[in-house]
Amino acid sequence: MPISRNRVQAWKTIVIVILFLAILIGARLFWIAMFYYADQPHAVNGRLDLRGWDAEEGQTIKLDGEWEFYPHAMLADQPGVPPGVEPHILSVPGKWNDSMQPEESTPYGYGSYRLQILVNPEDEYTYTIRIPSVRSSSALYVNGRLLAQSGVPSAEEKEYVARNVPYSASFSTNGSEVIDIVIQAANYKDSRGSGIIRSIKFGTEAAMARETQLSINMQLIFAVVFLVQAAFGIILYILSSKDKQPLYFSLNLICAVLTILSGSEDKLLQYWFPMSYDWSFKFVALALIGLTVALMLYVKPQLPVIMRIIVPGYTVLCAIAALLVVLMPGCSSEAFPCER
Repeated sequence: MPISRNRVQAWKTIVIVILFLAILIGARLFWIAMFYYADQPHAVNGRLDLRGWDAEEGQTIKLDGEWEFYPHAMLADQPGVPPGVEPHILSVPGKWNDSMQPEESTPYGYGSYRLQILVNPEDEYTYTIRIPSVRSSSALYVNGRLLAQSGVPSAEEKEYVARNVPYSASFSTNGSEVIDIVIQAANYKDSRGSGIIRSIKFGTEAAMARETQLSINMQLIFAVVFLVQAAFGIILYILSSKDKQPLYFSLNLICAVLTILSGSEDKLLQYWFPMSYDWSFKFVALALIGLTVALMLYVKPQLPVIMRIIVPGYTVLCAIAALLVVLMPGCSSEAFPCER
């Protein structure tokens, strides 16, 4: 019995969707494997001993473990801790919500993280620290010196500026055995878990530059491949105006690229097109909504008749959600838990 043309087309669509999802999942697994850290040391009680670590191997490490956290205190005007200020021991990465106010969990407030790294004083390396995400503003101090920041953390909300994009800073130890790291942080805007919510990386300047560039290049390759495919889809739609499936497929790819470039760890889109903190979140939410709508419209012809009926209603609901995202006054991120 010959197979109908509609059934063949349905199977083609299913295969394309499965391949699309397989590429995304495979890329993510490859990404995890590329940056997997074997024999990862962990900080204990605010100290990390790296005197046995061989930096010449060209590997970076994560500064995970137990950091000192000083709620409602801005350290780092000078090395060390002011007298009378007692720290909490906080797991990094992780949210500070339960430590900011013991009687009530809250993401809002300000404080300082501190970690002392022990290194061999005879090693004359230039080190780099890379901070991917601190909600929703931060400043990095090393040995009492401000090296870099994202936004403006402040004890006063009126002086605070929210911004959360990755940044790096390089420094040398000048023969010192202790690297005193302090990260000031403040959040008066984001309702999610706040503080250092992603692993901070540490390594030699060359190793960090190599790893960061690899991460950026992988994302750019992914974006270019998907955008080229999207361009072909748009051309097919123009040549065959009655068939909208190539257009929906192209929109799906474009939204996927925008989601990755704006919501991934490197947040490349923020460097090319700077946005406010609120609009950086809204942009990711809109891209995700567009992705789901484009995917639903693309597979609609292959859905059972009873399921096709819900597609227009689903599209209207997504349009309403997009309008609410645009009109909402600030960050309320629980509905779209994209890592930022």
